[in-house]
Amino acid sequence: MNIRNVQESDYDRVMEVMVEWWGGRDLRARVYQGLFLHFRQTGFIVEDARGKLMAFLLGYLSQTFAKEAYINWIGVHPGHRDQGIARILYERFFEVARAHKRNRVTCGTALENQASLRWHQHLGFSVEEKNGVYFFSREI
Repeated sequence: MNIRNVQESDYDRVMEVMVEWWGGRDLRARVYQGLFLHFRQTGFIVEDARGKLMAFLLGYLSQTFAKEAYINWIGVHPGHRDQGIARILYERFFEVARAHKRNRVTCGTALENQASLRWHQHLGFSVEEKNGVYFFSREI
């Protein structure tokens, strides 16, 4: 397993798997291509030994809240879930956030994504429901 920072060329690779990895939901229009260009330091790609995409995380350091970092997207190939890959990506993101003097990580998900709700609670995130979205927050 190889973890590296995202590159602009990874956008197309992620778009190719989005519908499958999200169980048929087409959320591709919600993934901002600029995340792959302007936020490389806080975005990660996980590949297997042959270079096949296993997972990704897209996040950024908040410009509005000086002590926060935000995880915008995380996806893990369905065949590689429950192996700790998402946790590893979160820890990598936490390290970058701490290095930039951030002490809080936030993210969100749709109400229908109960697996994400349970997972974030398991990782120690607090949850707030607002405007049809679960918002998660955790001190790091």
